[in-house]
Amino acid sequence: MKRELEGEEILWAGRPSPLAAFWKSIPILLFGIPFFAFSLAWELLSLGIFFNTGVGKVEGPGGIMNYIFPIFGLPFVVVGFGLMGSPLWAARKATRTVHILTDRRLVTAVLGQKLSIKSIEPKQVFDMTRVEDANGFGTITFSLGTYRDSDGDKLERTEVWLGVADVRDLELKLRRVTSAAHPTGPDQPA
Repeated sequence: MKRELEGEEILWAGRPSPLAAFWKSIPILLFGIPFFAFSLAWELLSLGIFFNTGVGKVEGPGGIMNYIFPIFGLPFVVVGFGLMGSPLWAARKATRTVHILTDRRLVTAVLGQKLSIKSIEPKQVFDMTRVEDANGFGTITFSLGTYRDSDGDKLERTEVWLGVADVRDLELKLRRVTSAAHPTGPDQPA
């Protein structure tokens, strides 16, 4: 990271809370439970047909369908398992992530098999929203402008730093940096 941030002054650095990342992924887990259960039931029934156990047996020759049905269900079982594990994957990713505010940019670094760096220049940040818990942890969402999707609908491009400590301090420092980048900077926090 020293090489990446050479010549820049670090104004704020922090890691997202793995617990916040875990809880944000709970809706995916809740969707994954019935998805996994249905796909597993499908797979077990199709394997019953495949092995001629009598479970799910249909009269007449099955032919190639006896082989296709079990294979067709496998990706759905794997996806369902992945959906149920999403809170764990999100928490694990949070432990390998660091957010950095420098005098020149906002940086999100994620260490996986390779180091992934995402940079945002302060002039790209047009608005921000802070949600803070009583303990000072919170989430800050940066509005990076709008774009149109393939249907022509207008969508907002955002970046979210979830579960960061002392989120108010981060917002104050970020507003100073962005106000220097914009002739009329974002409003000061209340």
